[in-house]
Amino acid sequence: MTKHGDADRAPRILCVADERPWPERSGYRIRLANVLRGLARLGSVDLLVLHGEHGGTPSEVAVPSGEPVASVRTAPLPAPVRTRAGLVSWWRGDLPRRVAWRDWSAARAAVGAAVQDGYDLVWWSHLDTWIVLGDRSAVPAIVDLDNLEDEWLAGRRGLGRRGRRASWPRAAIAAGLDAIDAGRWRRWQDRAAARAATALVCSEEDRVRLGGSRVRVVANGYATPSRPVGHPERAVPEDGGVVAFVGLQTYAPNVDAARFLVEEVLPRLREVRPAVTVRLIGRPGPEVDRLRGPGVEVLGEVADLDAALAAADLVAVPVRFGGGTRIKVLEAMAHRIPIVSTSLGCAGLGLRGEVEVTIADDATSFAAACLRLLADRDLRIARTAAAAAVHAARFEWTVIAEDVVGIARDALTVPA
Repeated sequence: MTKHGDADRAPRILCVADERPWPERSGYRIRLANVLRGLARLGSVDLLVLHGEHGGTPSEVAVPSGEPVASVRTAPLPAPVRTRAGLVSWWRGDLPRRVAWRDWSAARAAVGAAVQDGYDLVWWSHLDTWIVLGDRSAVPAIVDLDNLEDEWLAGRRGLGRRGRRASWPRAAIAAGLDAIDAGRWRRWQDRAAARAATALVCSEEDRVRLGGSRVRVVANGYATPSRPVGHPERAVPEDGGVVAFVGLQTYAPNVDAARFLVEEVLPRLREVRPAVTVRLIGRPGPEVDRLRGPGVEVLGEVADLDAALAAADLVAVPVRFGGGTRIKVLEAMAHRIPIVSTSLGCAGLGLRGEVEVTIADDATSFAAACLRLLADRDLRIARTAAAAAVHAARFEWTVIAEDVVGIARDALTVPA
């Protein structure tokens, strides 16, 4: 029996998310899809997606065959818009810009109507929605923070001080605004940790940073493929090789990572291997599109990611700021593809440098690590075998789903 449900029925759970989880082409979608599958083991699950369109009305959409979700509804949530009035309102308020500069009216109405439909638990996917729509709800809440936004902004500010393209005044203003927002995110993260039934993070490091007895970890994961596509034993041409970077190429940390890989690492690779190729996989924005050139292929959002990964000799994760943990690392581990990552790129996963992954943080050492793996077949085999074993033990979704079920079950038995 649940405290907030009837003894003779399974609990009803509502998940409020930023986008539909299908098809599972990004880390966020993979996490959300597997969370929904875990929640469905407890009761009936409905999904409300707040999409980024500027118009439209709430509507119901089809659930893909085989997914254990009772219904999927959508409601419009326009993207943030900066205006002079909005800037003044933000300055006087306590909301971060990304939250303050959105029109939440349709989303608020949709969530209000849904919650009145008798749910026993609401799973809020990301802090933004809970801040505006869930903070005062009487229904028990699980808030999946995913990233700690204050850490994300701190990393961007630190990197921005070394940036080459932004003028000094503009960079200084942006850093100041980020500093204010970081403080606001930190306060809202603390509120979620204190007020929600449970606040979730992706790693033990983030749990310690946030603190509080209601903070728990649901790690990111990746389903073990029936046939891994990596070929660490495959011979790599002496003058070439394929280095892949996978991720949404409009996401700011990935845009920076792509630029770092192409502009700073690739020239060093080509000094030794003139035919080496960097492949950027994932939907690109204009800044990444402009990176096309000799030795650089911008593949975009591919129809068959497994085929694109199968052609890679190693996966690069040159991420220099951001939060949470990166599913692109787990994906490469599961598929037995060698990985070269920055320290931040594999942060929170508990991986050992020079065992499961090769870690390098500056352009020279990153290029040297790539060259060493491209040249050494035995090293590639050893790295991928060690990484696959860790993935199977700690990052398989069938293992992580047990945490989702346990956390949701606990939340159903505590006061809102």
